Order: sequence, then structure tokens, then C-alpha cells
Amino acid sequence: MTTSGSVADGDDADGDGPGSGTRRSHRVTISDLARRLHISKASVSYALNGRAGVSEETRQRVLDLAEELGFHPNSAAVALSASRTRTIGIVIARDPTLISTEAFYMRTLVGIEQYLNEVDSSLLLRLTGEHGEDLDVLRRWSRQGRVDGFILFDELEDDQRIQLLKDLGMPCVVVSSNAPDDSVGRLISSPDETVGLLLDHLAGLGHTDIAHISGPFTFIHERLRVQTLLQHAERHGITVRHIEGTYRYDDGAELTRRLLTGPNPPTAIVLGNDLMAVAALRVAMDLGTAVPGEVSIVAWDDSPLCELARPGITAVDQKTMERGRAAADLLLRTITADTALHEEAPPGELRHRESSGPAPS
Repeated sequence: MTTSGSVADGDDADGDGPGSGTRRSHRVTISDLARRLHISKASVSYALNGRAGVSEETRQRVLDLAEELGFHPNSAAVALSASRTRTIGIVIARDPTLISTEAFYMRTLVGIEQYLNEVDSSLLLRLTGEHGEDLDVLRRWSRQGRVDGFILFDELEDDQRIQLLKDLGMPCVVVSSNAPDDSVGRLISSPDETVGLLLDHLAGLGHTDIAHISGPFTFIHERLRVQTLLQHAERHGITVRHIEGTYRYDDGAELTRRLLTGPNPPTAIVLGNDLMAVAALRVAMDLGTAVPGEVSIVAWDDSPLCELARPGITAVDQKTMERGRAAADLLLRTITADTALHEEAPPGELRHRESSGPAPS
């Protein structure tokens, strides 16, 4: 599937980069130029980028107004103008049924597409099987020159995708909790921050015995989460029982049922994504276990599912749309800088809702 961005909307028209303190309302954007000249944003983009599609008269009108208003294209738009295809690639080797129900990918892709739309670029997206088919797509798109670089998710140990792209000379940005010096771009989301938010919250409510249902250990970020959780829990005097899950609703339900019907059930359960958290809440209600009176339920990732559940589920807002935008911006700068750039992902925020409360005495 190919999704085409429209034209560069100039969010950083004053030259400030993403995340600057300048208020958006004070910036001159391509939309402003188009509105004043009564032409389309595409025409403005063509004129500013020196591309065919507008008359010389229109081009000059755009350039004159841009100079008058102090318009300057943002760094990402400039970066893309130097690339070969103005297209980035994402190949996801996950079950499409899981991706369609889990908010992480949907919100991340929306953030990426919004950003590319603003800098007149496109996204080439492919969902593949989980048995190496993604490597074939990466190799084929690279050799065909269809994209300028790739964003990679769900890093694995000795990830073959990273070595393949390095061998092919293709820029990439890995969205991961891992930060080795491996000559590739990385948007780093450290688990320390999220673990701190969750454990500070639960410790403040008096919980000392919690369970953690994670995603698959094949992903590096899940192993780092568990390691960090155990380290922080020891400092808080909290005992953590860890169970490996799959991110799926049915798995979250089954593992929660085992915990709540087994000996010495925990007073709180941390679940690796929103879907498993909703499943855990449903199981607790079916068993007649009061939430949060007998067990608190919290999720690693926030989503509308957590907000709309009753009771609402406490979760960490991982700023997934913002992280998608940051990953796209970082890839564009990595492409033009011809060097591996590392950046920290935007920080998350705890959303305290009704599913978490004081530990039962």
C-alpha cells in the first residue's frame, strides 16, 4: 500500500525544528501562502521547490510573497528535496489481525503519515508474514530504488534487517529501546521512564506484590522492559511476577485468569499493551474480582480502548503519534546527513484512571 503525502505545510516556517518553543500560530506556512494567493498548496510547493507544474508568473508570485512574509521551509522539507524518491518505506512482519486491533501501530503510522504529508513525501507500507518475507521486501525495494530509507520497528536480537540494510547501503531508523553504536539511526525509547511512572504510581498506592504480563521476548524492547522493571521494583520493595504474553486479547485474558484464580493472586497487574489490559479487566469482572478494590490493572500503552473501558484503565500515554513524527523526521535527516543519528523519543505521561487504587489490606 502506498500512501501519498500532500505538500509541505511548513510547520517550521520560521526555521525552528520540531519541538521548538515557537508557537505554531506565529509561523508562516504553505497553507498561509496558498490562501493569500488563492492557489492550491500543491502549486505553492511546486513553486518553492522549483518543480514543474506552475507557470513562471505563479512561481514568482509565490517566491515574492514568501520573501515578504519571511517564509523559510523546514529542515525536513529541505532534506526531502535532496532525496531520490521522496518516499520512505516501512515493512512490518506482524499478523495483520493484531495490527488492526492494537492502537500502537495505527497511531504511529498516523503520526508518520501526517509528518510526511507536511513535507510533500510519501510512505510505502507493506505487511508481510513473520518468516523472513520482510527481508525479501526490504531487499527488493532497496535494489529497485523505490525508497530513500526505512523505519524499522520491533527490533530482534541480531536483527537481520539491520545488517541487510547496512550491506545494501540503505539509511534506516530503528525505533527501539536499544541504543548500541551500530552505525544506524535510532529513535530511542528508554524503558526507565515508563517503569518509573508505573512503579511510582503503584508503590504510592501501597502495592508490593504485582504481576507483569509482557509481550513476546523475541523483541529486544520487551526484555529490556522486564530487566528494568525488576531493577526498579527491588528499590521500591516490590515483588514482581513476570509472565510472557503475545499482545493478543485472548492471551491477556487467559494469563490474567490464571493469576486471579491461582494461589496468592497479585494486588496489581501490569499488562504490555492496551488490548491485553482490556482483556484483563473483562476477566476480573467475569470472576467477580473488584477493580480496583481487589486488583489494580494498568497498561504499558494508552489508547482509546483504555479511556473508554469501564472502569477506565490507568496507562502510560507513550505519545505514539509524536514518536511516529519524530521517527520520520530523524530518518529524513539521517538520509541527508549520511550519518547515523540517535535521538530520544518524546517522553510519556501517566494517565491515572479508575482501574488503579490502594492495595487491599
